[in-house]
Amino acid sequence: MSPIWTWRTCGANWDYPYAELPHRRDFLMTSSNRQPPSCLLPLASCLFIAVFALYAATAAPATLFGDPSEYQFVPAILGIAHPPGYAFYTLLAKLWQTLVPLGTIAFRTNLLAAAVGAWAVTAVCLTVHNLQPPTSGPQPTIRNSILPPLFAALCLAASPDFWQHSIHANAHIVSAALATTHLWLLVHWWRTGRDRHLAAFAVTLGLAATHHPITLMGVPAYGLFILAVRPRILREGRTLLMLATCLLLGLTPLLYYPLRSPSAPFGPAPTWESLWRHVTAQGLRTNLFHFGLADQPDRALVFWSLLRLQFPLPVIALIIVGLVWLAHRAPRPALLIYLFLTTHLLFTLNTVQDVMAYLLIPFAALAIAAGVGALALTDWGLQIVNSRLQIRIRNLQSAISNLLFILLLLPWPFIQATLNLQRGISLRDFTAAEEYVTAVYDRFAGRGEGAVLLSDWEHLTPLWVHIHTQGESLDEEDVKPVYVNPANPWVENVWQHIEEGPVYVVGYRPAVRDAGFRLLPDGPFYRVIAPPVTDAQPSCPLDVWADERVHILGYDLPTTTVRAGEPLVLVLYQSVPEPLESIWMPYARLGPVEARWTTDSRLLTTQWLPGEVVVERYELPVPFTLPPGEYPLRLGYADLSGGRAELGLSTGGTTVDLATITVLPSLDAPPATVLERALANLDNQVALMGARARVGRQVREAPWEEPLLARAGRPLHLILTWRALVSPRDSYTVFIHLIDGAGRPVAGHDYTPLGGSCPTYLWFPKWLPGQTLTDPYRLLTPADLPPGDYWLEVGMYGMTSLRRLPVVDLAGNLAGDRLVLGPVRVE
Repeated sequence: MSPIWTWRTCGANWDYPYAELPHRRDFLMTSSNRQPPSCLLPLASCLFIAVFALYAATAAPATLFGDPSEYQFVPAILGIAHPPGYAFYTLLAKLWQTLVPLGTIAFRTNLLAAAVGAWAVTAVCLTVHNLQPPTSGPQPTIRNSILPPLFAALCLAASPDFWQHSIHANAHIVSAALATTHLWLLVHWWRTGRDRHLAAFAVTLGLAATHHPITLMGVPAYGLFILAVRPRILREGRTLLMLATCLLLGLTPLLYYPLRSPSAPFGPAPTWESLWRHVTAQGLRTNLFHFGLADQPDRALVFWSLLRLQFPLPVIALIIVGLVWLAHRAPRPALLIYLFLTTHLLFTLNTVQDVMAYLLIPFAALAIAAGVGALALTDWGLQIVNSRLQIRIRNLQSAISNLLFILLLLPWPFIQATLNLQRGISLRDFTAAEEYVTAVYDRFAGRGEGAVLLSDWEHLTPLWVHIHTQGESLDEEDVKPVYVNPANPWVENVWQHIEEGPVYVVGYRPAVRDAGFRLLPDGPFYRVIAPPVTDAQPSCPLDVWADERVHILGYDLPTTTVRAGEPLVLVLYQSVPEPLESIWMPYARLGPVEARWTTDSRLLTTQWLPGEVVVERYELPVPFTLPPGEYPLRLGYADLSGGRAELGLSTGGTTVDLATITVLPSLDAPPATVLERALANLDNQVALMGARARVGRQVREAPWEEPLLARAGRPLHLILTWRALVSPRDSYTVFIHLIDGAGRPVAGHDYTPLGGSCPTYLWFPKWLPGQTLTDPYRLLTPADLPPGDYWLEVGMYGMTSLRRLPVVDLAGNLAGDRLVLGPVRVE
């Protein structure tokens, strides 16, 4: 036998390119190496069914906010999705929606993601099987065992990122499935030498090109791998012609754009220029290669943080073992995996949008490496056992090998899956988008109000699903939804439609408020009104004066029952008869808990017009530690400018009773030790567990008292450690500010967590309760910053509302909306 593929006990190299062996056809027909174990096909089938069942059982029941709903209705109407268009996904989803008549179009398309995710997991299993050593040789190995491939597949299936993308409609899980299919077909071709697998690879590569450019990041790895396996392929004209033909066959979905765009009910303008710009996603290129060379250490730390969320530490150790072992034993597949990971990670980690979606592909490759690592570790263990115990019976060797594997390695993906379920990864009960759609129809349908509903993309797409796939149209005599985008922003849309009828916006929009309009809460909407507002009526009227200056007209209390850890919403109606020069703010008490709201992102009393009714929405975070029971809700007023913490009310005393609130026990309260160890509890949603600042060799752990010495124009490095207390209710932006003695920011960095890689909420909660994330920042101080003492503050605020999350202390009281980490002295 040729030494290029013969297994050897020490320093074995089984990288046998069957495609180049002499008399290859005869060898392939007779060698036992070619024959897969009889249980492989049943294993792959059972694996697919089991993973699909898991994903289907935890899949979203209907629509979600944003892109997932677009991926549901666009295939149904044969439209064209947002850039880059996703031609292959659109046709695949349309075929699935037609052939799988289960439930609504929305749920049916969510099941497609489950099926595609299950296939990607299965492809990983098949790839690891093909990477196992050949069966011949005198020494004991775990040749053709089903356990390492199964382990790799289950590790990927249980990773939170892959799981989350497999339970709702999206195109990114298809990208991951195409990429894993590429790896499987190439490794299978390397193992067998059959060109039909290379032809199938060419077809799927063409399909990937019609789907999303991210799937082409592996092309350099594919090309070099093919050349390494068969260097003479460039001189094989018939083979090249076959590959070109198969590639063109895979590219045929591109014909969908010119054929469909003239009549597509949803998509870009039907011109060649607009189609080319759309398919190449030219408008999104500003998100690419966002980070410079100085940011790469932080990006590496971000990747480590995200990797830790996907795989337990023992699995990560096996990934390292697998990568090393593969390079030693199978250099050509190692070349494929190494280059594949390098190109994908360099691109993805320097991007600021859809990072978690793009990381699906390298995570799949790392799961393959974990399977190879498990293969190597178990094989080494078996050889040690055999050398010590001198076991000669092959069946007994295999039994010991399998037992060790099952006891030591196989539990890890099941532990991860159990942890995910405990943390609430399932979307089976997530109905926020459906509740919003119901609110739209309940509020506007059949009323003939002629309203205009200004909406962002996230809140329009669920409506479009109901309109285009369920026949639930909205009459423009009732309400006209209008899409607000950067090219036509909120304020411009308000002015454009203000004469047509009542204008409503989705969510609190500071830009509209800053333009001089009033935002009147109306359920999940805000009505836009030009001041003064005079006809707003509270559901619970009051006639209370604060220090004879502010008239409290009443309040709305949507519910009188709340769980510990959740917010209690209170809407106040207030007025002033004369202009107020100082800033006054209400505060509330729920039993022993006091909420002193900050002035952040509100219409302040200095901006109120005499006689107008000012309506503001407030949230009181109910502490996790508040015992269940009934508590009085009281309201008071404070003069912030004058330093008067409690103003007298016309009813006597400093507070007025509003209602009795029933507090129920929390369903998912974090451990008390977590809250005690946290530097800050932000709105009972996210805890800042640690903060570490560094300038040069100086290091400070928050909170610090000794000033951190810095120089103007030099970077300050900060590493924040976050922990999700519950599933976040919104997407939050982290702010890091260097402030002077007057509290004014002199330098700052505001960004989505982990450099945009891991938002707290994207279509649904992304952070799972109990997850810990390491979030590095590089804050560059201005070159002209005057020497002196400054302070470093951090916190979070809503991405759209711009309202800061309040800090909740251990007693449950509000303690501002920021955390000062410590002093910084600029020299």
